[in-house]
This record gives sequence, C-alpha cells and structure tokens, in this order.
Amino acid sequence: MTRHARRNASRGFTLIELLVVIAIIGVLIALLLPAVQAAREAARRSQCLNNLKQLALAAQNYHGSNDCFPMGLLNQRSAVDFSLWTSYGPMLPLTQYFEQGSLFNAMNFNCNVYDWQNTTINAIGMSVLWCPSDPGVSDPQLQNYVLTSGNPAMNMRYSSYAGCAGTWFSYQFGVAGTGNQNGVFYDQSVTKIADITDGTSNTLMFAEHTRAIESTGDKTGWHWWTSGNYGDTIFNTYWPINPQKKVPYACNDSTTGSNTIGAASSMHPGGANAAFCDGSVRFVKETIDSWRNINDGNYCAPPGVIRGSGNDPLYGTVSPIWTINVGANVGVWQKLSTRNGNEALSNDSF
Repeated sequence: MTRHARRNASRGFTLIELLVVIAIIGVLIALLLPAVQAAREAARRSQCLNNLKQLALAAQNYHGSNDCFPMGLLNQRSAVDFSLWTSYGPMLPLTQYFEQGSLFNAMNFNCNVYDWQNTTINAIGMSVLWCPSDPGVSDPQLQNYVLTSGNPAMNMRYSSYAGCAGTWFSYQFGVAGTGNQNGVFYDQSVTKIADITDGTSNTLMFAEHTRAIESTGDKTGWHWWTSGNYGDTIFNTYWPINPQKKVPYACNDSTTGSNTIGAASSMHPGGANAAFCDGSVRFVKETIDSWRNINDGNYCAPPGVIRGSGNDPLYGTVSPIWTINVGANVGVWQKLSTRNGNEALSNDSF
C-alpha cells in the first residue's frame, strides 16, 4: 500500500518550470498587446470617420433644403448690450439633420448664441462631435461666456471637428475678400455646390481639429461646439496637418490662428480623418504635400505667399489680404482646401 501510493503521487512544478511558463506568458502578452491596442485604435478611427460621415451627410441635406451650406461664422448683435459679437457656426444649424431637431428648435436665433437665453444650448454635448481618440473632449467646462452683466460662469461643450475655411483666416469682404475667403465655411459664407468648381470630391468640408494637443488655457478657450469663430469650429490649411510635430510654436499669428488652434490635427497616428464636399470620408496622411512655413520673425509665411493689409468695410478695421505669387509652391493640402482654385488633383496625390 505504501509503495503504490508513492508511485501514484502527483509531482508539482519546479521553480524553474514556473519561471519558464511565466516568461512565456509575458512574451505572449507583449506580442498581443500592441495588436490589441492597434485594433482598438482602428475601431476608434472608424468611429471618427463615421462621425465625419454624419456631418458631411447633414451638410448635404442642409444644402438640399436651403440651396447652400450653413454659414461658417455669423456676427450677431447681443440682445443684452446690442454690441456685435461672433455667434454660432456651422455645427448648430446642422443639428436638425443628425437627429437633434429638438436642440435646433430650442435655439433662439434672434439672440446671440452667447446671450443668456441660449445658455442651455452651449451646455449640451453630442457624441457625433467627439472623436473617441480625443481625450477630454466630452468633458464640460465652466466658461465666462454669457453676454450679460456679471458674466456668470456657465458650462460649455466642445468639438473635435471643424469646417474648412480655406488656406487662411480672413475677415475681408468685397472684391479683395472674395479671393481671400476661398474655402467652404468662413465669415458670412453662403457657399453652394455650384461654387465648388474644383470638384466636390477634391474639396475639404470637415476635418479633425483635436483638442487634446492644446495648452491648458486653449483647451477651454477654443473648440466651443456652438461657436463659428475661427479656431473653434473652423480650421484652415495655412498650417500642415498636426503642425505641433513640424512647425515651431513661435510661428503664431492672430490672422492664421496658432499653429494648433488654426490647423487640422488628430490623435490618430500618422494623420487625420477628413470629409469632402461629395460626402466621402477618408484618412489623410500628415505627410501629404504642404507648403513650408518659414518663421521670418513676424509670422510664418510660406514662400511665395504675401500678406498685405486693407480696410475691412464691415468692421472698419484693418484685415490682411493674402496673395500668392505666380509660380509659388502651393501644396496638395492647400489645394484641397480651396473651392475654386482651378487646381487639378488626382486621387493618388493624397
């Protein structure tokens, strides 16, 4: 009985065998973790593309009902002090076309979006405006934006996406301003599909404008979802995609936006998602051909681009007038942002 029991007794693992098994498990985890993270990022990027698709289709439906795309930026007098302020942008009018009709109906369009009558609108967040790879974009923040005496702090919500103003920001109007405001969404814009002579499949409508890369102050002071102000829900291509990786922070200018606030940017590796005027969406690599921003001590001007100055008839202030010299190197990224630049682009160029 004793011998039989000893022959059938189970033998445990030795310490070396346990260490080998643990090492094998660790190697497997190390091999699988990047694949899992890549799969999760692919899912987030897909969700981001879907958000942009909804925005693009909403803009198409808006055009079908109004014969133009929504205005990029409305300057509207406050019902409180009657002063002129920037007001709502393209996202608010589009809410009625992505199943947020009740929100659109709650907006008092006779008042500036920052008047106290519309404080509820600014405090409502929508997941369609949040890229899942943009951490913190869904978090509300208290802001002193209400146009009333006392200026109380109220909640503001944010957007990971913005409409394309073209190659730069400009408040110019009249003959000079026509060429300066060359995108789809800009100050007082009323853009029609017929105006997009470069082709709807080659003209940017929306792109990612991530909030995560901003400084602490810029995270709360910009990217407001209701605002049409340049840098909130409007971007330009004066800067390349993800300029924080390429352009010195010293290259800032009040008319182009800082090199992050004014540009398309993303937390997705290698580029940013974008929607085009035909309703299509795609991932645009950050290595896309773009003009080079050179810091000349004043502002980061691409070679061949000249910034002049002129009188703005609407505001009576001086705003820059931009011109591009004949033969200047205009990048593919800049060409995609203009609606009528007469540039010929093939699909394999971006």
